[in-house]
Amino acid sequence: MNEKQRQKRNFRNSKKWKKFKADKRKECKGIDAITLKPLRKGWNLHHEDLNEGHYNILNDNFLPCNNLTHKMIHWLWTYWRNDKGIIDRLKNEMEKMEKINKQE
Repeated sequence: MNEKQRQKRNFRNSKKWKKFKADKRKECKGIDAITLKPLRKGWNLHHEDLNEGHYNILNDNFLPCNNLTHKMIHWLWTYWRNDKGIIDRLKNEMEKMEKINKQE
């Protein structure tokens, strides 16, 4: 674990972070902002500002989401930042799958 990760871990254990996270949960009414499903045990606050030095700046740049949603956001980001067309291709695939599976 490097120093930045250690600082992040320690910050996540602070009362300030725990209160902020609890307040965000109340603010979103316990709903994942992407899937619109209830937040589950182990849910995350996705930090939209990826600069590790800004992690302890508590503002509106945090999105409440479930663990899998959080992983999906970061996975998609790695491709989308260099290829905006990935969203259209994913949408086309979902539409194709919907069409194929309506036949059942």
